[in-house]
Amino acid sequence: MQFAKWRGARVLGTASGDDGVELVRKLGADVAIDGKREDLTAAARTFAPDGVDAILATAGGDSLERCIDAAKRGGRVAYPNGVEPAPKKRPGIKFVAYDGTPGVSEFEHLNKAVEEAKLQVPIAAAFKLEQAAKAHERLAEGHVLGKNRASDSITPIFSRDNH
Repeated sequence: MQFAKWRGARVLGTASGDDGVELVRKLGADVAIDGKREDLTAAARTFAPDGVDAILATAGGDSLERCIDAAKRGGRVAYPNGVEPAPKKRPGIKFVAYDGTPGVSEFEHLNKAVEEAKLQVPIAAAFKLEQAAKAHERLAEGHVLGKNRASDSITPIFSRDNH
């Protein structure tokens, strides 16, 4: 979302819970909605009456399918390989599955974009390395900001000195 804003896009962001919606707003969404309580398709059509140009999907399922309902003909849906269930293809919409590409030039390009966009990376909590099990217990409890859906997890950041 932050990269899209940096490149000049108008962004409709989805999250779950009031705290998630507030985080999406803080990170720059023009409109933020609770995808579990609000009608995604209606919100997207209000946001872009002619249809949305692009969707970046980080999770599959019913929510994604409702977002795709609001895509305009000629729109795009990008998602990383491994998103389950994969989105259902539809005529007139381009679907792009991708994998991250490691390499020195790719990381240099990404680093430059992170710096130029002044990317913010919210950290829900920090744990000492010895507390790795506690970090995973917290994830299992659910609703950690940054999660995409109940079965997803975030990558906890560990430090040896809690800084």
